[in-house]
Amino acid sequence: MSQPENTPKPKGDVRPIFPAGAVVRYENPDHKAIAVDDLHYEPNFGSITESTSQNRNILKEDRFRALAKFLDGCVKDCLDHVYCYDYEAFSIVHAWVNRAPEGGYQRMHQHGNSILSGVYYLKADRQNSAPLMFEKPEINTQPYLAIASKQQNIFTANRIAYPSQSGICYLFPSQIRHGYETPTKGGERISLAFNVMLSGVGSFYRI
Repeated sequence: MSQPENTPKPKGDVRPIFPAGAVVRYENPDHKAIAVDDLHYEPNFGSITESTSQNRNILKEDRFRALAKFLDGCVKDCLDHVYCYDYEAFSIVHAWVNRAPEGGYQRMHQHGNSILSGVYYLKADRQNSAPLMFEKPEINTQPYLAIASKQQNIFTANRIAYPSQSGICYLFPSQIRHGYETPTKGGERISLAFNVMLSGVGSFYRI
């Protein structure tokens, strides 16, 4: 027996289970240009056009003091209010500057030996600079069916992109693959990347 046409159609209450992680966006209201031309750079393993600063603790330089304070606040908010981790202290253990000229790109990669990673855009144009791309982790289960979707969403998309923009910081789990394989355009794209580690982490094994 068919239902009347005015019968409400069922609509599920969608609740994601065990997502890969969150990308948290922060905007610096006091963003200011920081000179980086005098830094010493070396080739980047992931791109033939990008240069990476030799100094991997760049936030210790005086010119980055105000930015370091801002990033510390972003990390603390993410750890305390997004992931709600139980820890004693955190440290930004590595930080470096990446410069990508027009046409530059960065192959997909992940960061080891850290819990969170982040990128802050010293110079980037929302409309023209290559966006930050994340790649969905592979799930090793069998059998696997590749089903086409009529519309991409968080459950079906394999990649997702976020705009690069001066004064914006993104924080994300270090194990998530990221990069920007679409060449940047509209001028130089300059970012500051960093990794975060925790100390005083307790045992939490549960089933």
